[in-house]
Order: sequence, then C-alpha cells, then structure tokens
Amino acid sequence: MGKKVSVLVVDDSHICRQLICEALSRDPDLDVVGTCANGKEALEAAKELRPQVITMDVEMPVMDGLTAVEHIMSEVPTPILMLTADPRQQAPELTCRALELGALALQIKPSIDAGLEAWNLSREVKLLSSVRVIRHIHSKRRPPLPGSGTAPAPVVGMPYGVLAVASSTGGPQVLFRMLSELPADFPTPIVIVQHINAAFSDSLAGWLANSSKLKVRLAQDGEQLLPGNVLIAPPGQHMHIPFRGRVALRSGVERDGHMPSGTVLLESAAKAYGRRTLGLILTGMGEDGADGMLAIKQAGGLTLAQNEESCVVFGMPGAAVARKAADHLVHGDDIAGTLVRLARGESLAVGR
Repeated sequence: MGKKVSVLVVDDSHICRQLICEALSRDPDLDVVGTCANGKEALEAAKELRPQVITMDVEMPVMDGLTAVEHIMSEVPTPILMLTADPRQQAPELTCRALELGALALQIKPSIDAGLEAWNLSREVKLLSSVRVIRHIHSKRRPPLPGSGTAPAPVVGMPYGVLAVASSTGGPQVLFRMLSELPADFPTPIVIVQHINAAFSDSLAGWLANSSKLKVRLAQDGEQLLPGNVLIAPPGQHMHIPFRGRVALRSGVERDGHMPSGTVLLESAAKAYGRRTLGLILTGMGEDGADGMLAIKQAGGLTLAQNEESCVVFGMPGAAVARKAADHLVHGDDIAGTLVRLARGESLAVGR
C-alpha cells in the first residue's frame, strides 16, 4: 500500500469536525493530519502541514471559507473540497464563488443526525488528492485577447450551428470566464455538460447566468436551440440533440462513467449538425467527451481543447488529443476570444 493521503479538516462545528474525521478515518488510505475551526487557522495549517486535500466549510467566524480558499490558492495551492449546507438555502454565488476562487468540488454536508454512513467523503477526497492544482492570483490573471467580450456583432452567416461543450473538474471556473466575456449577440447556441454534484446544478446555472450577457439555464426536454442561449444538462439525465434546433433529455445508463455525459452530447451534435458543429472539451478527470470530439472531427466539424498549461486536470482534453480529435489547443483564458473570432468567420492559425 502506498503512502496515505493527508487531509486537513476545517469546520467551525466541533460535531461536524468529529464526524468528518471519523468518516475519513474509516478509510485506511486516508490520514487526517489536522483540524481547524476557522479559515485563518486553516491558512496557517495549510502552510505548516502541507496536506494533500482540505475539506472546507463555507460559513465560519474569524475568516470564512471563501476567504480562506482565496488565500490558500494564492499562497499554498491545495486541492479543496467545499462542504456546505443545502445550496437552495443560499444565494447561488455563495458556494459557486468557491469554484471561481479555486476550490475543486462541492458537496452538501449531511444532517448531523444522519449517521456516519451519510458522510461518504473518502472517494472524492482520494480523487482530488491526485489533482495538480494551480496558483490562483486573480490580479495576475492573463488578460483576454483583443476584442474578447467587446467584439462588434459577428458576421451574418456564422459557420457553426451549435457549440457543444464537455467539462468536469476545474471547468466551472473556465466556463465562468468564457460566458462572462462572450458578447450578448454571440450567434451560436451553446450546450454544456458540466460534471458537478447534482445538488449544485441550479446554483451553478444561476452563478453563470449572473456573470453572462447570454441567457444561461438548465435545459428542459424539447427546448429550442437559439442564438444567445446557453443550455446546461441537468443532473441525472443525458442531454442530446435529436435533430437540428432542439435538445432532448433522457435517462439511461452512464457513458464514460457519467450521466449526463459529454460524449453523448457531442456525438449527437455531430450527427445533427455535421460540419457545422463546434466542439469544445475543457479540464476534467477521465475521458468523457473524447469520443464525442472524435465524432465531430470525423463529421467535418471543428474541435477545440483546453491546453494542458491552463487545465486543473488534463485528463479529458488529453484523451481527446491522444485520439487525434482536437484540431486546436486553446488556453482557458483565451477561449472566449477564440470563439468570437470563429463567430466572425475568421480562421484559426495553423498549429497549436
């Protein structure tokens, strides 16, 4: 057996800390190396203990969880799992703001009387321990490409009928920037599969909608694909495009370990739109979306993948590259500018 994964537990509730520690300690591969009651303690402990993963509460005294995430990701980048109350009781931006600041995943804390079995955190913690996190210093973030977000109306006759996106770990941050920078008259309907804890789907859609000039929402069965609209696959259902101009939702079996699946969406887009399909695969674990990207490429469409430098996890884009399914690699900060140029009918430079 390899070395244990070291975990720092942060929560202002003594009972919650105890339950989290007991739940994690039941896994022989995990080692709780410390506990903290607020974000200030967490920042100091992260510097001293250098844990491989941090579980972080949101609402705490002295320094709240969001502020702690911002400081930790700037000073001592560490994979962070946010544990929070039901997001339906909070403003969407409260929990999803943590993703913008660099947290990797969100989970709802079970009720205290739910029992240890409900505090099933081990799998998520072990997955996050393998992620190579990047330093988040927003003041030094790369500026957008010239014209991004402020472009004039794209040319009439935009060559792409749909933009289909597959995204996972680290993806909400990239989607946030992309959608906040696209102009209101971006002419291509956008459909997105984002892997996220089902309880946070509404919060994610609301958070992205608040940042964008486009209309962003969870998709409904039979909904039209319209310019200026962004449809996000709801939890527990595959979203696909049965024919041009509409999406459909269906239950079924997981594909590439997920439902909704990026590959299901991208393959259906390729079948419906052919060479007028624009595919985009963002940071994430695993291989979901790679086969869908290949289907788009084989149908004559254009495929973009987030480059390794800007990915939290290069798994999904890397799988697409390995299949020779990615026409161009794009830095996460440059995606909106690239999409605007494509919307104008401009060609991208040859090479990557």
